[in-house]
Amino acid sequence: MQRAKRHVVTRLTIFLALLVTLSLSAPTSMWASPKQGAGNQASLLHRTLNAHSFNYQPEHETVDYVQNELLVKFDKATAFSVQAGRPKAGSPDLAQAFDCFGLTAASEVLPDTYKLSGRDVDVQTAAKALQTVGGVSFAVPNYIRHVMLTPNDEQYASQQQWGVTQVKAEQAWDITIGSDGIIIAIVDTGTAGDHPDLQGKVIGGHNFVNDTDNASDDFGHGTYTAGIAAAASNNGQGIVGISWGAKIMPVKVLNNRGSGSDEVIARGIHWAVDNGARIINASLGGREDTPILHEAAQYAHDHNILLVASAGNTPDGKPSYPAAYDTALAVGATGRSDTYTGFSSFGGYVGVSAPGVGILSTSWEDGKLDYQYGNGTSASAPFVSGIAALIWSVNPGLTTDQVKQIIEDTSDDLGDPGRDEHYGYGRVNALRAVQMAQQGPPAPHTPTPSGQPANTPLPASTKAPSSGPAIQVNNPNVAPGALLTIAGAGFGSNEVVDLQITVAGGQPNSIGNVQTGPQGEFRAEVALPGNVPPGKLTLTAVGGTSSLRASVDLNVTSSGPRPVAFNRVGAIANSPTQAYFVPVGHTLKGSFLKFWQTHGGLAIFGYPISEEFAEVSKTDGKTYAVQYFERNRFEYHPEFAGTPNDVLMGLLGVDLTRGRNFPPGATFQGDANNAYFNQTGHSLSGPFLKYWKAHGGLAIFGYPISEPLTESGYTVQYFERNRFEYHPEFAGTPNEVLLGLLGVETVRRSGWLQ
Repeated sequence: MQRAKRHVVTRLTIFLALLVTLSLSAPTSMWASPKQGAGNQASLLHRTLNAHSFNYQPEHETVDYVQNELLVKFDKATAFSVQAGRPKAGSPDLAQAFDCFGLTAASEVLPDTYKLSGRDVDVQTAAKALQTVGGVSFAVPNYIRHVMLTPNDEQYASQQQWGVTQVKAEQAWDITIGSDGIIIAIVDTGTAGDHPDLQGKVIGGHNFVNDTDNASDDFGHGTYTAGIAAAASNNGQGIVGISWGAKIMPVKVLNNRGSGSDEVIARGIHWAVDNGARIINASLGGREDTPILHEAAQYAHDHNILLVASAGNTPDGKPSYPAAYDTALAVGATGRSDTYTGFSSFGGYVGVSAPGVGILSTSWEDGKLDYQYGNGTSASAPFVSGIAALIWSVNPGLTTDQVKQIIEDTSDDLGDPGRDEHYGYGRVNALRAVQMAQQGPPAPHTPTPSGQPANTPLPASTKAPSSGPAIQVNNPNVAPGALLTIAGAGFGSNEVVDLQITVAGGQPNSIGNVQTGPQGEFRAEVALPGNVPPGKLTLTAVGGTSSLRASVDLNVTSSGPRPVAFNRVGAIANSPTQAYFVPVGHTLKGSFLKFWQTHGGLAIFGYPISEEFAEVSKTDGKTYAVQYFERNRFEYHPEFAGTPNDVLMGLLGVDLTRGRNFPPGATFQGDANNAYFNQTGHSLSGPFLKYWKAHGGLAIFGYPISEPLTESGYTVQYFERNRFEYHPEFAGTPNEVLLGLLGVETVRRSGWLQ
């Protein structure tokens, strides 16, 4: 058989922290003293550091998968076995396929999943052919993951572990330093167990690159991430890890060039689960969503193991795997000023964020043991793995989902209130996480679905009256189950505020609580109960220690039952006429898929958040087939069948601004850089005009219905069919103008998101 002549190059990378040479002026470094219980102060750490960089030259591979290898999963009912290292088919069709493509060797990777190989295998053709054979769940190439260096665009830290302080780890150590019964598996390039700050911390692991028990590092990345999560303390030198009581399990799945295949990574995750890991740190990932990697992540979750993964270092809004799987906790990177970094990947899959700029940790380079500064989400993930270890050390009975929720719920909310695309639920806070874990399992709440970031506009800012506290909501007209964004001010400093609702003639009912900041302010995002009756409702915030109270009236309107189209559906095979999106569990087909692809796809519309269903239009009262996306709604108009207008975008900009009064803009004669629209009395200029023209103009977005204004800290402008947002942090890049998540906001107002 001839080898495939064309290969689609998909970069699947580990998110390597970029380590740069720093020259430290002082001969020694003084570090903050970690604590072990009340009154037990750790000794100061003094160390002469010669920070240096990875000596890495990217190797340009010609293919993005292992040649001559396939990963195949067979249905449980399929008679397949391995005999003397060779595949034994239970059906004539399978046997014929093995013979046709020269698949002569086999080995088990995961339950029912095998690596098949041979000589001169046309991998792409063989994978497609096996997919059509009965009894085969999937057949895919054995993709390779490579290192990707991070941009050197931040000021690196000097002579201090600022991230440890930022996440309040020192205060958490007053409660616990972690337990040696908690094992963090570092699924990476191996770990240098003889490093002074890792000695006695590293237990037996496995090397899946060479299939030996020697999981020593031969690249440096795994040693770096291990130190952040669990380096030793109280040893008079070097650094301290977040959970310096935990143990480290090195699982080597990446070679001495920082590359590893999906087969090897899946084996490593599977082995770590079976051999006692409680947490798996995976500072790796990439664009390709492969079923074998998905199943490995699911296997960890099914066995109550938390998989923590780097969100990635490419800020284009596209998901990265395994971070984007629902079963994983994806971690973005923040800088010293608590702002998200210019390199950190973003999107609805980001769960939390953690320090990722100028992070000092243990290093290995060509056998030399030292310390290095790094930059990237590779550094951020082990912060979270260490915090998870602290949580389990004080409450070992918690489930994986409960630990994940605690980390999310106790994060310091940054950016938009609630979950947003850049920070997730916020920057992690070790102290608050440990304190919540001590109180027992958290009350379950409805999570934000993966791929659907909570980019709800902030309530209009108001000052608390001098007579007492005040609260405001983003929208006083809500539906049962809808999400409310609440802003409060004038309460006690750093107190817990209980949020209560009261229906006419009823008793107060708590729907959640939030902690205020130093000035008595708070922002919260909570869901109304789904059984709240239509009519007047009073929302009250009550200070837990100050007893201060503030209320606001809401009007609950019935939006009807939640359409089943918003339920996730099972996977389907992708083809030119249909597609399945794993992060959200929804499909896209026919005319809607064609329109989505033609007019910008994911970057413009985001993921589908429903299937197709029939809905009555608020514009003309007619019933249309519609489908909701993160950033809009598609409508199929049969009266235009066969024309470019058979699919139209919904007027969500108009719907979401009903009742708002936007003053008209000044009339002027338009030119190439400025436009005025008599139809709505509004103008368009600058980056917004450029984006509008480049991405479809009037046919896609409609007319502007406002002038630029400030919302949620950004300059925005509303259009008939969407909202533009200007992001100065991406100035000069294709992402400086982003579309608002109007599809998500519309569905939330109806109370249909779960």
